[in-house]
Amino acid sequence: MSKNTKRIVMFLAVTFGLMYLSHGLIALLLETTAMELEDFPLNILGIIGGGSPAFAALFMVYKMYSEEERKNYWNRAYLYKAHWFWWMVALLSPLVIGLGANLIYHGGWWNPDIQWSHIAAFPLTFGAMIFAGGAEELGWRGILQNSISKKVHPVVTGILIGIIWAIWHGPLFLIDVFAHYNYAFSTYFLFAIVYSLLLTLLVYKTRSILLAVLMHAGINAFGNLGFGIPMEVHEGVLVFLALLFIGFASALHFAEKSNIPVNCRPGDRGRSAIKVNMHSPKE
Repeated sequence: MSKNTKRIVMFLAVTFGLMYLSHGLIALLLETTAMELEDFPLNILGIIGGGSPAFAALFMVYKMYSEEERKNYWNRAYLYKAHWFWWMVALLSPLVIGLGANLIYHGGWWNPDIQWSHIAAFPLTFGAMIFAGGAEELGWRGILQNSISKKVHPVVTGILIGIIWAIWHGPLFLIDVFAHYNYAFSTYFLFAIVYSLLLTLLVYKTRSILLAVLMHAGINAFGNLGFGIPMEVHEGVLVFLALLFIGFASALHFAEKSNIPVNCRPGDRGRSAIKVNMHSPKE
């Protein structure tokens, strides 16, 4: 087994182990005691499970990475220098996608019942979601995408991570105190793959784990604001997600095929572009 394969296996083992063990304990304690989900012990277990991709990433970076690899990882985790277009994708695409899905679901404009207090609190909600969701990308993009993309095409990478991401959420669909319990898994499964492809494209083009963290936080924050994709079996929403799948997969395919340098503005060529392209995600 190669070093890269060992890293993939170790990451998945720690990530799934923490998630399924912690939420298995949550289910057991809810069933056998008077505890509720808001109680401190269950909160801690929820944090352990929900943060397992980040915890697995930190474990691997400090136990399995060389000093140079560790430095490169943290450089990417804090990398904020990217073309404005990719910042727009990271910060606004969850809102645009959620808006489109809801317009289709409701058959036109609808009232998401947003109050001024919700808007005022949005920055705080977004900040909280960096830790309650966004930090997962330290693992999904920082570790798993970086490792899988060395073996397969970026489109396959995005699809595989999306499938893994959806299955990792499995316990939330089995415990009735979580919102996922009422979700249609088929819709959620396609949702996870679609967003995984977009996140994969974002990181492929920018190398920035930071932007992936912010985009993931945006998915959760805008969802809380009323712009989440409706998690029901709805023909129009499923078609919408299927079209996004085709669009994002095609964009990722042509990005890889053209191998356009990351962070390259239109018209930029020459030495600077070549220098940037030397640090492609396939390293």
